[in-house]
Amino acid sequence: MSAKGVRIAVVGHTNTGKTSLLRTLLRDSEFGEISSRPGTTRHVEAAEILAAGVPVITLFDTPGLEDSMGLLSLLEELGGRPQGAGIESIRRFLASAGDYPQLAQEAKVLRQLLACDLMFYLVDAREPLLGKYLDELAILALAARPVVPVLNFIEQGHYQDAWRRQFARLGLHAVVAFDTVVYDREGEKRLYQKIQTLLEPHYDSIQRLIDEREQDWQQRRRGGAEHIARLLVEVGALRVRADAGLQQQMAEQLQNRVRRAENNCARSLLALFRFADQKLTGEVLPVSNGLWTLDLFDPNTLKQLGVDVGAGAAKGAAIGAGIDLMVGGMSLGLATGLGALVGATWGAARRHGSDLAARLRGHRFLCVDEPTLRAIWLRQRWLLETLDTRGHASQRALAIKPEQMPAMPDAWPVWIKLLRAHPDWSTLSVGNGPIDSIEAGLQAAVRSASSELLQPDAGFSGPKTRSALVREMVMALQGSG
Repeated sequence: MSAKGVRIAVVGHTNTGKTSLLRTLLRDSEFGEISSRPGTTRHVEAAEILAAGVPVITLFDTPGLEDSMGLLSLLEELGGRPQGAGIESIRRFLASAGDYPQLAQEAKVLRQLLACDLMFYLVDAREPLLGKYLDELAILALAARPVVPVLNFIEQGHYQDAWRRQFARLGLHAVVAFDTVVYDREGEKRLYQKIQTLLEPHYDSIQRLIDEREQDWQQRRRGGAEHIARLLVEVGALRVRADAGLQQQMAEQLQNRVRRAENNCARSLLALFRFADQKLTGEVLPVSNGLWTLDLFDPNTLKQLGVDVGAGAAKGAAIGAGIDLMVGGMSLGLATGLGALVGATWGAARRHGSDLAARLRGHRFLCVDEPTLRAIWLRQRWLLETLDTRGHASQRALAIKPEQMPAMPDAWPVWIKLLRAHPDWSTLSVGNGPIDSIEAGLQAAVRSASSELLQPDAGFSGPKTRSALVREMVMALQGSG
């Protein structure tokens, strides 16, 4: 066995998803070439999987076996019946491979197979168990290498049971169902555990890889959730003053700031899951190079998310007409008149004194309205969940569907009220710089939103329960007046 870890040959018939498997395991959407045409991979390509910077597995993507019947017949001639020929028949074939140009691809596969410790045999579970596949299994058995059969395309794989029965007849029990275009961390873990079973000397190094992959997954989830939570804070707390005659201009500026903030969040999520440079992103997701292809401030976008846009947003405004600061920022309508101002508490007046003075001079304050905040939350959450389960070989087109949208969090009204009361939390507001000190309320808001995004994996959000985080926010809100 190699000092650089386990050497694994990925073999199988053409178009079974060998290159796709490597892309998913490597988290690399650029590895190799994927096409529906048979025989796309014409040469052996190698790539390493590292743990703590050390190569643990080297994967070899091999060409597809195209003429298993012809190759098996030749091997029988060179070494007798397969049952007695053993590995020598393969070595004899490789020694004279130049005499059989029609089997050049098969020679590349077998040559690499003999140089490896183990093989992944890829199967398209949508395909019935045909004779050519039985011939392939007979040939691969001659190589005397451990085999991990991998059932691909399992969502439409109607022949899984037939394949499993055949593998059992051949004594191949380390079967793994692993869809190469849908990332399944448990399926990936099972794949590595099969290697541990078959190659016991590499058990510890493979375990380090399993542990590191789990930690990486948790960090991606936590990081993605925090990006979205902070976006919600930035946009929800954003408020700009619109002087008389400049309201339309300021509304457009506010929209542009929000677009940039949301696109920056999308770019961060794509980078976290290593999709940032994927050329196909614009074709398979409603996001292209970190930019949403559907504009947030198009009322049709909100409707497609199942958000009740109301009369104002239906006209395309998607901007709160103003904030009644004297009720803690909860009213997004125009000020209700001097009577409402007279009824303000002294604490609120002290906190918003400058804002109140501006309002009395006829100025207005603009913010992002609540339906638009919901749209931001829903599509960023959708993007996080989609990237978390998307294999790097996937070319499947995806679209956000209103019926798939989750319910809004129970804490949503508390979040919005807290954010409206803290315009100082948004660095998108003119004059606000980086927030150097994390206030208790801001920290609780981010943690609560992050916790919601990480459900049902609540263990990642720390020892506090969701209800406790909401209570903490309420207390912070009560102390903000």
